Amino acid sequence: MANHAAICDEADQAVMQAAEQVFDHLQTRVKHFQDTLPENYELGIQLANFGGSRAVHVRGMGFRNPNIIEFYGLLDGKTQVAVVQHVSQLNFMLVAVPPAAEKEPYRIGFGADLTD
Repeated sequence: MANHAAICDEADQAVMQAAEQVFDHLQTRVKHFQDTLPENYELGIQLANFGGSRAVHVRGMGFRNPNIIEFYGLLDGKTQVAVVQHVSQLNFMLVAVPPAAEKEPYRIGFGADLTD
């Protein structure tokens, strides 16, 4: 019986950290994408479920365990927005967008070097 409890605890812990694991993967993907952008472009995301070609100019990312991923930025380079999605509903495209309002292209910093 004690063995079963230990397995459940490990499984529960893995579920509780699901958003963090997805976030770690997204950090690596975003860093690589930013590294390949032309100097005069910045990171944007286009959300598949909102249609159209409106882009969010990404200014930050976050997560809330167990299952929420968040993006912060500017819609169409103007309006402040927060995109909050469940990890099972992530459906977006990383895109290169011209900088907002004739400013220098923005790069997300993560506070640490990420390795592939």
